[in-house]
Amino acid sequence: MNTTNDLLEDAISKITIDVVKSLSYGEELELNEEYTLYHYTEDDVIVLNRTEEWEEVYQILFNEEENNIILEKL
Repeated sequence: MNTTNDLLEDAISKITIDVVKSLSYGEELELNEEYTLYHYTEDDVIVLNRTEEWEEVYQILFNEEENNIILEKL
C-alpha cells in the first residue's frame, strides 16, 4: 500500500461520523503517512488534506440520520 491512490483510499476508509464529530476546532488527525483530517479553527468545516503540501483534497460532510459520509472534492 504505497501508491497515492491506495493511501487516499486508506485515509477515506478511516473517516467515520464518530471520527468527524470527535474533532475539536483546530484539531488535526493524521490518518496515514500522506493524509490528515483537519477541523478549521473557527468554522464547522472539516477537510482531508494531503499532509506534506497541506493541500485540501476533500471537504467532509455527513448525514447522521442516514449514517452517510459525503466527500466534496475541492
